[in-house]
Amino acid sequence: MSLAIIDWDYHISSSQRRLTSFDIVVSKNNKYVAIEVSFQETTNSVVERKSGQAKFRYEQIENAGHKIAYVIDGLGNFRRKKFVETMCSYSHCPVAFSENELKRLHEFLKSFFET
Repeated sequence: MSLAIIDWDYHISSSQRRLTSFDIVVSKNNKYVAIEVSFQETTNSVVERKSGQAKFRYEQIENAGHKIAYVIDGLGNFRRKKFVETMCSYSHCPVAFSENELKRLHEFLKSFFET
């Protein structure tokens, strides 16, 4: 298993392509898991953008046979209940930043890459 920060090529439409980057991308044998990390309160425009992209990113990644996970923690995020609900809805493995939750993410990664 390798760990890299890369740009991921995905389709917006059949005629347009766009690069997006993720905080962490884990790969093994041409299988990828994008991991997004959110720890702090941010501006409404960033929250709106991330929420608006979540479903599309999830569907594109899922359709390509890959996965996406979110590590969400920090008081600022939990003040935005709808944002957290949206991100968790469009994640194959949403976790918080704690030892037990990160172990759960680790098990998810192992399971995905072993299949």
